[in-house]
Amino acid sequence: MYFRQIFLLACLSAIVASLGFSLYQFYFVNPLIFAAELYEIAEPVAIDGTPQIETWTPSDAIERSFYTLLANFLMSLAYSLLLACAMVFRGTSSTLKGIAWGMAAYLSFFVAPGLGLPPEIPGMEAADLNLRQNWWFLCVILTAAGLAVFAFSPLYYKGAGLILVILPHLIAAPAAEIHGFSHPDPEAVAKLTELWQQFILHSSIANALLWLIIGTTTGFLCHKFIDYNPDHYNSTFN
Repeated sequence: MYFRQIFLLACLSAIVASLGFSLYQFYFVNPLIFAAELYEIAEPVAIDGTPQIETWTPSDAIERSFYTLLANFLMSLAYSLLLACAMVFRGTSSTLKGIAWGMAAYLSFFVAPGLGLPPEIPGMEAADLNLRQNWWFLCVILTAAGLAVFAFSPLYYKGAGLILVILPHLIAAPAAEIHGFSHPDPEAVAKLTELWQQFILHSSIANALLWLIIGTTTGFLCHKFIDYNPDHYNSTFN
């Protein structure tokens, strides 16, 4: 019964969050990506005498910014829907509770996976994409479950929450055979390493900002516009 309300407030939250996230990206994150791209060795390689066809990419101006903003909005919408559903399922919401939910999601979706798979810039060597995606998904699920156990379970279950949070890091994230950058110029490698460190910092801030906005706006909007009736809710599922 809450689907339309949840979807509308998630759209509002996603608009605000994606704009804030995109602005921070534009001024602090994108320049690092553009600088790293200058060091990429992107000359087409011929195989059996046939030159490889370059894949389509958006232009560096308005087109690239538009697709970035669109991708950020869709990502923010998905995250806002997840957070709104979780908050409505728990029953009560407020701005402060929204911030707490947002920070828990930040730990689950960015901080914990980032410990094993730090954000990467162009030119970095990386492990197989499927392996990285599978480990990231596993880490997010287990971390979120562990935090939920910490927050909502009785005291004697708290240890299980700690095990769930630690487990993906015991399994360990997939690692590339060559760690770092394979650029032949040592000066370029040094510059790329510096850009990478800055990229990790600003990506962390950008994602914290994203989840702070999503949590704050979702918590406020759920409290303001969703009339939660526990008796009605329970009767729907019983």
